[in-house]
Amino acid sequence: MGDLYQKPEDASHIFEKLMSKFGCNLSAALKISTGELRESELRARACAEVGKILCQIPGVTETQREITCVFNEIFGDLVSSLYLGACALDRPAQMVLRRVLELGVATVYLWDLPHVFWGWKKHDVDLNFKDMLDHLASPSFKSFVSFANARTAGQDVLDGSEARKLYRDLSNAIHGKLSTFETLISDRFTHTEADWEHHLNLVERVERLLLTMWKVRFREVELGLQSNMPQLQRIPGTNDHA
Repeated sequence: MGDLYQKPEDASHIFEKLMSKFGCNLSAALKISTGELRESELRARACAEVGKILCQIPGVTETQREITCVFNEIFGDLVSSLYLGACALDRPAQMVLRRVLELGVATVYLWDLPHVFWGWKKHDVDLNFKDMLDHLASPSFKSFVSFANARTAGQDVLDGSEARKLYRDLSNAIHGKLSTFETLISDRFTHTEADWEHHLNLVERVERLLLTMWKVRFREVELGLQSNMPQLQRIPGTNDHA
């Protein structure tokens, strides 16, 4: 992007050239991988649908209703991440995607811990990703989920290994590891098919991880998505957790 530098008084011209450059990247990305993009967008809408389903669960508390607002944020972040990736803004796209992963895991973590939710909402208490994974992987939580959903005892609620790997890879973009510097590569901020495919793959992995987690934790989500979004079932691998 150094070639876009102009005199300070020409700042508007810089951003006009950026808009043109990223627009060309977007057009190039949309010409390929249309099937993968369509599936990612459908899974993103399914994430928003999960919030609607949970709002209708009998006995849902007011605190839990507040938690369901997170699902619309997840949908918005997924679409933003896809858009940024299509524009070849790879690092910002990955940063937003890590937020999706954190918020998605937090929905299940907070659902049965109202005091933690209010600490997060009202008292600036940060959520720790490792603590959330440990909670979801604990034998007592898995036993509770099995009892609540009449499932086989001991079933994992979340693929912790996949979640940790995704979190580590996406965190490298946020923490500024040298290996993630976009400005050091020759095709920086330029569309490449390999980078676009890589980001689509990352988005798919995060979406599948979260949707599977919600289906395992909430029997109502599994049944509701089958009823409300039958087109989701036609995507290969959608019901791999069952």
